[in-house]
Amino acid sequence: MEAEAEIHEEAEEMGLEKPKQTGKARVTRPPHNYVAIVKHSDVPIQTFPLDKLCDQLYDGVVLQKGKKKYWVDRSLNKNCFLVFARELAITWGQNSEYWEWKTVKESGNVDIEVAELIRACWLDISGKFRTVALSPMTLYEVSLVALMTESSRGWGVPVKIIITLPDGSQLEFEESLRNKRRKEWIHVLMGEFMTSSKNIGEIRFCISEHSTTNWKRGLVVKGVAFRPKTEAGR
Repeated sequence: MEAEAEIHEEAEEMGLEKPKQTGKARVTRPPHNYVAIVKHSDVPIQTFPLDKLCDQLYDGVVLQKGKKKYWVDRSLNKNCFLVFARELAITWGQNSEYWEWKTVKESGNVDIEVAELIRACWLDISGKFRTVALSPMTLYEVSLVALMTESSRGWGVPVKIIITLPDGSQLEFEESLRNKRRKEWIHVLMGEFMTSSKNIGEIRFCISEHSTTNWKRGLVVKGVAFRPKTEAGR
């Protein structure tokens, strides 16, 4: 009952009607900072009944005019995010000779854009995200959400991945895309980190492959995801 009262207060802060619990009560409630996050939703938020609110957050909502997606991990009740391709810095991304932008449907039947690599030898994709929106004391994995097309070529050289945490420390390694599954969305692991008081701030990430003679094609970039891996301490 205390959790329901808190959600009622949060709904009032957001200027929405109070959520109503129907049927069997849920064990969990939405993460503590969901209200501030969904204020930027591109679709209406169903704050009542409570089951509807939770289901919408589990499915995910698109934020900031197609720049990000927010959802709640159903089993861990932790915040998850996907920074869409339009919010990333893609070298030559606006040149149709190298990249093509296509529209796909996301949660809530919202249109978002993905970037398909037509051909390029210089691959450079970077972005940033503020960790304050993530759940505290949680092990997160960062991954590139991408699709390798049937005509994918030129991935014999691994891509270089660098993640810079707010405290200045870096995670760096290489990953081969050559034998990844084709024609379906996959998560390419970029690194893992624990959210803590030392890592509140901006996290930066970069995926690159700068071979001047290795022409690559057939990579469709949806975005970069931040997902909880396990509960802290497990």
